[in-house]
Amino acid sequence: MRIIPAAMLALALGMPAMASVASAQSILGSWSGRGSVTLIPSGQVEPVSCRVSYEKGDSKGRTFVLNATCATTAGTFAQSGRVVKLKSGRYSGSLYSDQYAVSGKVNISISGTRQTVRVSSKKGKGFLKLSKR
Repeated sequence: MRIIPAAMLALALGMPAMASVASAQSILGSWSGRGSVTLIPSGQVEPVSCRVSYEKGDSKGRTFVLNATCATTAGTFAQSGRVVKLKSGRYSGSLYSDQYAVSGKVNISISGTRQTVRVSSKKGKGFLKLSKR
């Protein structure tokens, strides 16, 4: 069961919808992909797959709401969060899983229709490669 909270953080993510600006590097919409999570302190590495969606969080297009569903060998879990656009193709923020009461930080880098997500918390860290759906 300790795998799920760490994997929850691997999502970042990114996570899931509507477009304010139609660009190749827009975070808006649905994304999916795979990666891995490393549990702290054991160092155990687990594969994870996630589906993430992003929606506009403010009228200026700088804040985005994310919702993610991820799966590991231990089960499926949901998480939500907010990210802020730092500059073109770069986002940073936080996410939370009500299911496991785990929060973490997320950093996202977008290049075209690909997204690299790094997540960290006290219980683990994750790395994901997502593609726009």
